[in-house]
Amino acid sequence: MARPSIKEERRDQILTAFESCVAQFGLHGATLERVAEEADLARALIRHNVGNRDDLLKALVDRFLARSRTATHAMISELPKRRPMIALIERLFDASYFDLELMLLTEALVAASANDPMLAARMRQWTNDFVGSIEKVVREEFPGATKADISAVAAGVMGIYFNVISLSPLGEMPKLLKASKKAAMMLVNSLDAD
Repeated sequence: MARPSIKEERRDQILTAFESCVAQFGLHGATLERVAEEADLARALIRHNVGNRDDLLKALVDRFLARSRTATHAMISELPKRRPMIALIERLFDASYFDLELMLLTEALVAASANDPMLAARMRQWTNDFVGSIEKVVREEFPGATKADISAVAAGVMGIYFNVISLSPLGEMPKLLKASKKAAMMLVNSLDAD
């Protein structure tokens, strides 16, 4: 197997550093100087290996979306055939799976979307893809549910999940996590009542 080129390794090193800086300082605070320092590289190497700031942002978003798609697909594909929504909620609301840096990166990209229509469009698609993955699981478990009910439950579960994970920088909040998980379960169980 061929070894990755030094340019690919450097690109990965730079994007990892950029992710870390965006998570810590937001998109506007993730200056090229900070990225170079985090990557332990000269600033000129960032331009040489990735490009200008716009290229860096595009590469970061491409990487974020690809990783997110892969992680979501893996999570969904590992669900049991029987009662997959319960398993999904167990996984989503298990604090041991929370990735603080990824959550901070996500929040920074969402916040930056307010001033960047292209980024906003890509983050909307990411959101729609995520809720669509939940809808698929709901539809498989509750094939008799209406499309509107499936969409409502999936959106509710996603909203509760994003709310509780967005508060994770505050530290452990077991009561909120437990209540949020219960609320998500109540939404799913509402489909049993139909």
